[in-house]
Amino acid sequence: MTTARAVTISDVARVAGVSPATVSRVLNGSETVAPELADRVRKAAADTRYVPNSNGRALRRRVSDVWAVIVSDVQNPFFTGVVAAIERVAVDRGFSVVLCNSDEQVARESEYLRLAAAQHLAGIVIAVASEMESDLRTAAADIPAVMIDRRVHDHLGDSVMVDNRLAGRLAADHLLEQGFRRIACITGPSDVSTTEDRLAGFRTRLSEAGAPIARKWIRRANLRAQGGESALCALLREGDLPDAVFATNGPLTEGAYQALQAEGIAIGAGIGLIGVDDDHWTRMVAPQVSVVQQPVAEIGRLAGELLADRAAHGPGPAQRIVLTPALIARGSSARGH
Repeated sequence: MTTARAVTISDVARVAGVSPATVSRVLNGSETVAPELADRVRKAAADTRYVPNSNGRALRRRVSDVWAVIVSDVQNPFFTGVVAAIERVAVDRGFSVVLCNSDEQVARESEYLRLAAAQHLAGIVIAVASEMESDLRTAAADIPAVMIDRRVHDHLGDSVMVDNRLAGRLAADHLLEQGFRRIACITGPSDVSTTEDRLAGFRTRLSEAGAPIARKWIRRANLRAQGGESALCALLREGDLPDAVFATNGPLTEGAYQALQAEGIAIGAGIGLIGVDDDHWTRMVAPQVSVVQQPVAEIGRLAGELLADRAAHGPGPAQRIVLTPALIARGSSARGH
């Protein structure tokens, strides 16, 4: 059994009666070839059913038509929504998207960045695993990169973020308005800028209101629902219960909700709860869960547009966009619900 040989540029050149270099210039859109010759080349390419080799073209141009979107947790609905919005922009602008999940691991993230550079991808959108340990310098030196959601210490380029300190303040203001004073916080590792900023804004607002958060009521966990559940269960079993809980991301909010249920504590009536990110489940439980909502689709859309503009126009002043979160109050934080 034999396999048909792929048609090459040399084959097209032989049929058209021109040099391979002329074929290459015509097929790459050059306007330096005489119209009559260009028409002959295009007809020969059609007659021979020539299909350009995208990998070879990418190497010659030193760029592909693919973006790498690297997120820290592909199972987090926040990132799922952001990636979907990025992909819509990519498709509209003629790009494809490869999704990479670092799983909160700096080493895995570094490997994806290395591969992006080696494959000469057209751009990178990234939510880093660590503010201090993640390193974009190698990839971002040659490839446009847009940071989303989380800061990294040495990235001076384009970024789309949310005002996370404001998110913490909004949560604190709401709980204070509902009459809560003994408030706990379930948050992530200190090297993740989003949860750290939300905690900082939350603590600052409570202190301003004369209700500072006790150190023992700040519990750190990995950024998974299981981590949030374990952290809050451990706190609740120590006694001296808080009257409300703030969870600083979507999975931690889910875990906190599960912990309160597991300990038989009435949510709202027993202990109030507010989280971050309006994931679908927050509206499917009773009581529904209060959240600070991030503009998920807007983050993805703006990141995609920034990257597409960089591809079209090249280097320029960094664009740093900061979006505003919004409070959605529901039954889980209604005092005496």
